[in-house]
Amino acid sequence: MKKDTELTRKLNIIITKAKDTLIIAKQLYEQNYYNDSVSRAYYAVFHSLQAILLTLGLSFSKHSGVIGAFNKEFIHKDIFPKDFHKMTDLLFRDRQIGDYGYEENLSSDDAKQDIANAENIIEAIEKYLIKEGFLKNSSK
Repeated sequence: MKKDTELTRKLNIIITKAKDTLIIAKQLYEQNYYNDSVSRAYYAVFHSLQAILLTLGLSFSKHSGVIGAFNKEFIHKDIFPKDFHKMTDLLFRDRQIGDYGYEENLSSDDAKQDIANAENIIEAIEKYLIKEGFLKNSSK
């Protein structure tokens, strides 16, 4: 997909949503809502993955499609570090526990690590989008 005004507009919206969702994850963490915090951290990353895939004209309706395409297009091609694959898998797994688990709860340490991973991934994706000319540098 070419770098055009409409794409830039969409990417700005999606990255802003990702960053806002990460802020909410941190707020939930501070209020000791670890399950919900992890869920929001995962969705923050999910939004950023959707944004970067949009630069290739890719869009998926399933979470597995988004994660798989990101791994194929960006991790396997060494654009992002291999540990991002493990981070996204952990975020997805923990989000499943946080949203659907009844017998298991996520701890403060789990949530803290997931938020740190989410922050790392989102920051790297935003820097990539800026470096590649899809976004302008912003302070939000």
